[in-house]
Amino acid sequence: MKPAFETRPLSEALGVEVLGVDPSGSLDDGDVAELRRLWLAHCILLFRGVDWTPEQHIAFTLQFGALYTMPGIASKTSTNLSGHPEIMVVSNIKRAGKPIGLRRAGWGWHSDGEDKMVPNMGSLLHALKVPPQGGDTGFANTYKAYEALSPAIRKRIDGRRCRFSRTERHAVNYPNLPPLTDQEKRGRPDVWHPITRTHPETGRTALYVGRWAVEIEGIPKDEGRALIQELTAHAVKPEFTYTHRWKSGDAILWDNRCTQHRAMPFDDDTYERHMQRTTLDGDTPYFVTARGERMESVLS
Repeated sequence: MKPAFETRPLSEALGVEVLGVDPSGSLDDGDVAELRRLWLAHCILLFRGVDWTPEQHIAFTLQFGALYTMPGIASKTSTNLSGHPEIMVVSNIKRAGKPIGLRRAGWGWHSDGEDKMVPNMGSLLHALKVPPQGGDTGFANTYKAYEALSPAIRKRIDGRRCRFSRTERHAVNYPNLPPLTDQEKRGRPDVWHPITRTHPETGRTALYVGRWAVEIEGIPKDEGRALIQELTAHAVKPEFTYTHRWKSGDAILWDNRCTQHRAMPFDDDTYERHMQRTTLDGDTPYFVTARGERMESVLS
């Protein structure tokens, strides 16, 4: 049996740092299986001092699943790495007066791809340059958030879906970007996801509601919006969260199926922050009810 890697907890809420593992190097099947076990158990994995090529970044991520290429919505120039479209560039740096990546990406609690029919399973963000202050990333354990809900709230939301809308929330979540084109709106139709999501590998239930959520089925819209605000605030209470202060060379792999995250704002007119991210493709969210019925996401 493969010996367990040495780890260091990042917080009581979630996350471990994996010690003595170079993700740019060669890993055998046993190594990958152990890393996946740790990932599923702790929701996020941190590797320090990572120095790899884009090819190595991509190769490591592929050991966890198929890659998803980010489409660069509402961006006039590509936000993917030249020659390696599998890598999304998260950066406020400009070269020759043009941005080389997406500025102010994820400045609000969410899970990647939550506004798509098939959200992203996981994401792997690597820090190349970080500001001297600010620019941290918060992570929230949505297993713990669900488990801490009152029985009354659980009864109210179990088995219900929530509508996620890129069209309605784009201007709110990305006020610095141009509006969506008609083609982009058609390519990102609204989707109804289960508010309580069953993790396909662990079987645990996570609260699944983020910044693209706008409506809850079976509940009047105003009442539903108030409940969404209550749930999103609950999901990111301090007891469920960990805030990561980045160092150059840090790489974090997180599970979008049971976490939320947000990039913390910083003075991006003064300081530079440059990151590269690979994104894992996912599967259609579902929830298994107490009666054993399976409820899946549906397009609006």
